[in-house]
Amino acid sequence: MKYILSLLSVLALTACTAAPTKAPYAGENEGLVIFGAEIEVRGDAELEYDFMLTVEHLDSGEQYRRRMQVEESKTYAVMGRLAPGEYRFVKREDIRRDGRGIRLFDIDGEFSVEAGYVTLPKRVMVEKKLFTRKAEITDLDSDAAEVLFLTDILTDDTYEGWSLLRPAE
Repeated sequence: MKYILSLLSVLALTACTAAPTKAPYAGENEGLVIFGAEIEVRGDAELEYDFMLTVEHLDSGEQYRRRMQVEESKTYAVMGRLAPGEYRFVKREDIRRDGRGIRLFDIDGEFSVEAGYVTLPKRVMVEKKLFTRKAEITDLDSDAAEVLFLTDILTDDTYEGWSLLRPAE
């Protein structure tokens, strides 16, 4: 009986000291910016463009370029890591994957980045057919961002421990 009580005491103490989650992501000094994605490829077509996004840190005025690839099978596209702060989108370049062309487009909006958190400011939609391509980047509301984060991003082991940065209301 003494043995069983000792064993239960040890188990109770170890259960209390275990950390159930790590949020924000342990040791992370940057945040991660991800877009929601709706990619549809019809017929014998394939995706031929990636997106190069330029953002500006509002406090320093420094600009950063991040290449974002889209994939047909994914519901999100990773823009990349940024230092904590407030940012605004400056421009969007659609760059052919074979390096033979660039198209410039406007993109607007501001977003926040915090270390160890995922920011989901936009949604990219691409519809590709054999001879046509339609691509749009639109705002992603906070409810849709939360659903995407919980159902698709957080279930990927790559993002274990990250938390969603919810916009201030």
